[in-house]
Amino acid sequence: MTRLHVAIPTSIDETLGLLEKWGHDAAVIAGGTDLVVELKDKLKSPKALIDIGRVPEVRGIREAEGNHVWIGAMSTHAEIASSTVVKEIAPILAKACAQVGSPQIRNRGTIGGNMSTASPAGDTIPALYVLEASVEIIGPRGKRTVPIESFFQGPKKSALAPDEIVLGVKFQKLGKEYVSFFRKLGQRKSLAISIVSVAFVGKCQKPGLFTDVRVALGSVAPTVVRARTVENAIREKQLDPKTAEYISKLAFRDCVPITDVRGSKGYREQMACNLLYEGLLSLLSCCEAC
Repeated sequence: MTRLHVAIPTSIDETLGLLEKWGHDAAVIAGGTDLVVELKDKLKSPKALIDIGRVPEVRGIREAEGNHVWIGAMSTHAEIASSTVVKEIAPILAKACAQVGSPQIRNRGTIGGNMSTASPAGDTIPALYVLEASVEIIGPRGKRTVPIESFFQGPKKSALAPDEIVLGVKFQKLGKEYVSFFRKLGQRKSLAISIVSVAFVGKCQKPGLFTDVRVALGSVAPTVVRARTVENAIREKQLDPKTAEYISKLAFRDCVPITDVRGSKGYREQMACNLLYEGLLSLLSCCEAC
């Protein structure tokens, strides 16, 4: 049996020292909802496991300088979904976190782990894309901040070096004039990996008219993608059901999906369009309150 060294640091400095000591032989564990499965299936075989659950610098949800919100990497999906601050300022992230896995997974899984895993099917990632979040990273060379779109570099690939960890994620508060939606398609209502997901944020000028439009698609490319074609088509255009249907059909232009056991390339393209249309209709029906 291979011996596994387990360390439980209580500070960032101690964590970084352990990462420097073990290098590529170390694996950082937060909630463990992905890593434990990978260890069980022998997809990873580290010599050292570094549990950051007791590191205070990666915990908390708070308002930050410059009209921003900061969420620590160890914040669980359940904590974010129930956070009064997040629900008021960025409800789309609260909704995305509420759809992750099962109650057990939401109580253990963390936003930092979801980002570090770098899966294009991660439920929180499209929401972070449309919030135009920044990822705070720390390592032996110091702290750095990476825009969310630059953090993800491919399936299971991120901008993290082996001796770095995610400290947290930061994004600007959304005003009350912003509306949003998150739609996810899975093989069942819960405990399902996303086949396609769509996140939308827009500033409602009047019913059916949006500016500062941001749309992100998940599970349709090697990373989550911003749907720039759709954003440009929606921006400052008066929407009605017919126009929304036409614009939704443009979503496939921002998709480069694969065919796998969860869905074919064509199915994903069609469902991206359908989920976007469904979300836009929901906005048209409720934006009288804008």
